[in-house]
Amino acid sequence: GHSVGHWDGDTLVIDVVGFNEGSWLDPVGHPHTDMLHVIEKYSRPNKNTLHYEATIDDQGAYTSPWTVSWDNVWSPNGELAEYICQENNKYMSRLMDDFGNPIFGKKP
Repeated sequence: GHSVGHWDGDTLVIDVVGFNEGSWLDPVGHPHTDMLHVIEKYSRPNKNTLHYEATIDDQGAYTSPWTVSWDNVWSPNGELAEYICQENNKYMSRLMDDFGNPIFGKKP
């Protein structure tokens, strides 16, 4: 898709359109049409939390917009996993070893 971002106070808002037919909304493959419009929001409700929210609006696939959100909590001994949005998750194999274990972060 095509992304344009702007700040709304302390929240980074990213407006995304122009998705191609090869993309999915999530790992289970929820469909979309060429009318898909996603609004992503990133905010810091406190110094230890990064809040993510995405509103999906696709009148060709869904009867009304819907929103997903989650919090990423900072951990002094952890590492925030890199998230890459690309065609068919081709890059994922570069983030895993031969046994499917993440190659980033501390090892147990």
